Amino acid sequence: MQSARRVLLGSFLTLLSVVALAAQTSVAQTTATQTSWPTSPVRLIMPYPPASSGDLITRKVVPFLSQKLGAPFFVENRPGANGNIGMKAVKDSLPDGYTFVSASDIQFAVSPAVYANLSYDMDRDFTPVAPLARIINVIVANRNVKADNLRELVALAKAQPGKFTYASTGVGSTHQLFMEMLKMQGGFDLVHVPYKGTGEATPDLISGQVDVMFFGVTQALTQANAGQLKILAVGSPNRLPQLPDVPTIAESGFPGFTSTNIWGVMAPAGTPDPIVVKFRASIADALQDPDIRAWYRTSVLSTLDGGVGEMMQTIHDERATWPQVVKAANIKLTE
Repeated sequence: MQSARRVLLGSFLTLLSVVALAAQTSVAQTTATQTSWPTSPVRLIMPYPPASSGDLITRKVVPFLSQKLGAPFFVENRPGANGNIGMKAVKDSLPDGYTFVSASDIQFAVSPAVYANLSYDMDRDFTPVAPLARIINVIVANRNVKADNLRELVALAKAQPGKFTYASTGVGSTHQLFMEMLKMQGGFDLVHVPYKGTGEATPDLISGQVDVMFFGVTQALTQANAGQLKILAVGSPNRLPQLPDVPTIAESGFPGFTSTNIWGVMAPAGTPDPIVVKFRASIADALQDPDIRAWYRTSVLSTLDGGVGEMMQTIHDERATWPQVVKAANIKLTE
């Protein structure tokens, strides 16, 4: 009997040793992963075309990340279907820390309300890494539109219903939803012309093929300063120092109306926590870099001081808002 007990005790102690060794090995592997990552190029998939707002922001940050983390970071554009093509590509990637997505609240808050059979679930398929920026949207018009502000545009549209058009980055994009919300509140009509991104819409906007569009302020300032487009109203709560003579949308007969988008980095679900934490810290460092901060100020971009928590709270709040607009505008898509 005592012999049997000794055997059982020995087996138990052996099991404890195995468990302890496994735990030590796991900790060592975790530490090694955090220390060594990245050891090869890291791609940030951009679900929009080159020169879109998010593309410009991501490409500004990437050189800093490459230098700080000692491996090449690069942007890969995968536009189409309101970003769903790029999102699916990341969702289906190995969660090994070498593929991420730089996406907007369109993908995480709007698409779930618009698409009946979305191929991804944000909560199930992605892990938030870090916010990149909040960008203010403005309403721009081509130079031929006989309106110099939003009030004049609304008056024109009411006087000539069905004549004026607006571009968007696609059916179900926030560019469309903000304009639909504006139309509903203002009681006027504009004909929707969807594109795959601002890069595709811009030439038609400049040439007069379409009349107006919600535009990220970063791009809008470039086009306005070149004399190619004019800015009718800004979506910020207050007037912008860079555009002191341009009224806000709220000032233009739409009290409380604001229009912004956030951009942030997400990883495929299952990406090791040490990699996510290390990448998050590196992005935070990038946003404190003097050169990047100066570019943000010039581009009228702001950071989310609340970090990932603020990013996810914003997405959660928008998820509660956009379904109402989608239903009122009768927008429903399938991938």
